[in-house]
Amino acid sequence: MALPNWPAVNYRPERPSFQPIKMALPPLTTEFEQGNERQRPRPGDNVGTVGQTVWMTLAEAEVFKAWVKETLNLGTGRFRARVWLGTSYEEKVCQFTRDGKPAYAPVSRSRVAVSMTLRVYGV
Repeated sequence: MALPNWPAVNYRPERPSFQPIKMALPPLTTEFEQGNERQRPRPGDNVGTVGQTVWMTLAEAEVFKAWVKETLNLGTGRFRARVWLGTSYEEKVCQFTRDGKPAYAPVSRSRVAVSMTLRVYGV
């Protein structure tokens, strides 16, 4: 089954809100008696996270809310989106993190700030 694409709404984060992408999960660490540590990668190390806030019009926000609720099964599904990786936007498979589901805050009469944390696969 094909993954759904980001809906036809703004995807570009506001510059001050963008949090640099964390390119890998923390390594697994084993401590030894003499104070030494052994670190090793864990499965899924090609998964990064990025926090961002996207400003949308009221109409875009309604479309986005419906997409998250219906298409992504309350924001739990994976999807394709254009993500800023530091030098350009690239299409990646993404998913909202457990604690980073979209949060909506009005910023003016015509704009809504949508804050989220994305898990980005294949970084």
